Amino acid sequence: MTGIEEGTTAAAVGCRTLAHRPRLPNVMPDVDAFLGRWDTPAAPRRPARLLTSADGNINTVGLPGIHEADDVDPLHPQWRAAIEDGVWPLVDALTTGAWRLITYDSCEGHAYRSGALTPGRRRVGVLPRSPQEFARAAAALCLGVRAAAPAVPEPVRITLSTCDLTCGRSGRRYPVLDLGLEPAPGSGDDAYFAALGTATGVLAAALLAQRPAAEQPCGCVATGGRQ
Repeated sequence: MTGIEEGTTAAAVGCRTLAHRPRLPNVMPDVDAFLGRWDTPAAPRRPARLLTSADGNINTVGLPGIHEADDVDPLHPQWRAAIEDGVWPLVDALTTGAWRLITYDSCEGHAYRSGALTPGRRRVGVLPRSPQEFARAAAALCLGVRAAAPAVPEPVRITLSTCDLTCGRSGRRYPVLDLGLEPAPGSGDDAYFAALGTATGVLAAALLAQRPAAEQPCGCVATGGRQ
């Protein structure tokens, strides 16, 4: 299927096989504490350190590239401010309505002014609460990706894969899903970034039209990204 990551296959009822694409670093200081804050709306939430780089990265140091970012959830007063504008439509679609998924990581993608940095790609990381939710979310996301792919501009492809999130406190690994928009084979960065906004709109609309296949919507958490 054009626009879906090579190595991903899907049947009409959902994904059968997803490629595993390790992403390093992929560490959250305390995953269980983060989940606990979501389940306890009255839990205290510390102010997040939000600094923006010249290239649009939002993290704790205000520098381009991969740096630490404080984890926030939709009940945090800085939730919207912590999500980069370009990726917000995807994060918003996945964390509201029928989805209500955990988005533990997000990045809008950055061209970068410095040639020493590899351009960033637009992505959202999803953290399911349980194996059952993982299966439901994977199947629904795959169907959403398949629906969006034909309308995505040629310079962009949608990727859906799995990886592991490591808890810094315990060392435990959590299976997660990685939804991304990447340059299609043969496409350059200029064409990719020019088409990225349109591709994001197409994918967000497909996600809003697709409901997770379960009696109850996926009930999860959401957090800001580690850019």
